[in-house]
Amino acid sequence: MEDRDHPDPDLAARLFPVTLVAALVPLAVATVRAVRRGWMPVGDNAYFAIRALDVFSTDPPLLGTWTSNSLVTGINANNPGPLYFDLLAEADGVAPGGAGLAVGAAFLNGVSVVGIALLARRRAGPLVGLLATALTATLCWSMGSELLFDPWQPHSMLLPFLAFLMLAWSLASGDVWALPAAVVVGSVLVQTHLSYAILVPALLGWGGGALALHLRRQRRDDTAAWPPLGRRSTVAAVAALASGLLCWAQPLVEQFTSAGDGNLTRLIRTTAQAPEETVGYGRAVQLLAKVVILPAWWVRPTFGRAWLPSPETVVLAPEAAILPSPGLALAAAVGLVVVMAWSWWTGRRRHDRVVTAAVGTAAVAVLAGWVTAGQAPVGLFGLPIHHFRWLWPLGTFTTLAVATGLVRRWRPARPAPPAMVAGVALVALVLSALNLPSYSQHVGPSGDEYAIPVMRDLGRQMAVLEDEGPLLFDPEGERFATPYSAAIMAQLQRRGIPFVVDDAGLVRQLGPARRFTGRNAEAALLYRVGDGVRTAPRGSRRVAIHESLDPSERRELASLRLRLAAHVDARGGIELNRRGRTALAAGDLPRTVRHAEAGAVPADALLASRLVVVMVQRDLLVLEPRWAPRFERYAELQDRFDEQTVALFLRPTA
Repeated sequence: MEDRDHPDPDLAARLFPVTLVAALVPLAVATVRAVRRGWMPVGDNAYFAIRALDVFSTDPPLLGTWTSNSLVTGINANNPGPLYFDLLAEADGVAPGGAGLAVGAAFLNGVSVVGIALLARRRAGPLVGLLATALTATLCWSMGSELLFDPWQPHSMLLPFLAFLMLAWSLASGDVWALPAAVVVGSVLVQTHLSYAILVPALLGWGGGALALHLRRQRRDDTAAWPPLGRRSTVAAVAALASGLLCWAQPLVEQFTSAGDGNLTRLIRTTAQAPEETVGYGRAVQLLAKVVILPAWWVRPTFGRAWLPSPETVVLAPEAAILPSPGLALAAAVGLVVVMAWSWWTGRRRHDRVVTAAVGTAAVAVLAGWVTAGQAPVGLFGLPIHHFRWLWPLGTFTTLAVATGLVRRWRPARPAPPAMVAGVALVALVLSALNLPSYSQHVGPSGDEYAIPVMRDLGRQMAVLEDEGPLLFDPEGERFATPYSAAIMAQLQRRGIPFVVDDAGLVRQLGPARRFTGRNAEAALLYRVGDGVRTAPRGSRRVAIHESLDPSERRELASLRLRLAAHVDARGGIELNRRGRTALAAGDLPRTVRHAEAGAVPADALLASRLVVVMVQRDLLVLEPRWAPRFERYAELQDRFDEQTVALFLRPTA
């Protein structure tokens, strides 16, 4: 229901579409730039490519991706549903080589940006629409241009979650048509990533409950206007129910047709099984304070590295990567409560339902976010920041809710000054312009950009496999978080080469139709990285290789190894600088470094372990000026060889 008592100042109304278009331009520019440079899905993004292509196959996905929470509980489970795959499948053919996946993710973000702006304008007029557009542009700038088309769900769901928060605000304001939209967007969020499993139901319950109370009062107080409103409400409720059933049809089919426990049963079992360690509600306040309350809030400096996954590595972190103290976090939380309570009270005193609904929605979101963070398990990787990405749109909406209360203090007799309107529009335009240059946070699959040219080369060579399938993809010997496994399988799929896997986690990622039975593969496909490319696994033959170093660089690397080994031996070991000693004392380096300092580790063994590469990259060594460039060049060449030299091998399955 649009707020009719707040006039639309002409300047704000004229500037609103300009800023909205400006906010969309960086998404289009970043996506076109990615397609033109040959972007393709690697790392976890390649799993989305595989399953999106499966949508129109004879075996469409019924579930989302495998969830890493399985490592904590020991129960293999998936994110609840495949709606995100369904959406991405529509864009697959738009660009070559899998780049349609990026187009689909960017389109979803673009629709979210438009929805955020229009909902804000509908709720509170064009000035608040301008403000919402400026804050959305700020969130996009915080993410960086390379995440605006990133399909990885911790990043691709941020703008849709902000749109969902706007829908929850609309529901609480009495907008019945927001209900079916909220059900659809909320279903996409929950099905795509479990971190929204508390946030979405809590906000939907809040918005739906507030809407029901509003309709009840309308029916009681305005009997003449109730019949058309009642009909609209009934249609909206039916549409919401039908949309919900349609959105959850695939997970329900899997639940009742699965050979074993259905995925929903598995997820319920995981929630009933208490993890050994959770974040805890005290530390959850620190996480919320870092992103939502304290400078630099939810803007760019925090997005890349708001905190480190493990406290053991904090000695090497910049101050921005350290959580606030419990006392400071608690004081910040109290301050936020006071500000929000004041905003709500002033809105209530003026009978401004728009403000009270906005602040109430923000309060429910913060409370649900606190619970979500507090009960999150601490697994093998500590506190991975991607499990808490929802904090950034939550912070954006909280800022918008409080700012809306301030803006709405100008009544019809005193509209907002033109200078304020122009200032908000200028912020939106400037931030949109700042997001035009390419900027990567190097987080998640966006940090695996180096693997794209590698996979482009290997993909061309994989033509020799088209007559070899079906293939058993064997990840034997692969390193953790490699960007190549899923990308290789995606290339097989694009070439029409059937493949199967013999791993429970991969089967849950790729669907039961790809389970290896012992008889449904003609040969096994393996890959090796770095030193492993030189020796073929037993009984195999090499079918493709990407060399990251040219012949002269390989000779240079071999020469540097010999010279550096002789230098280290002559010095009697390595010497750690102050940062290095601090890292060693904190347990951030292997114990063998202490032996290397004493010269007890031969230099050739030390170089073979790649510890020198790590210590040079992190600036942990004392290096003589004459030798520093040689160590740096060695680290650069060795790292490139280790990460980007990849070979594929084929061997019989028997």
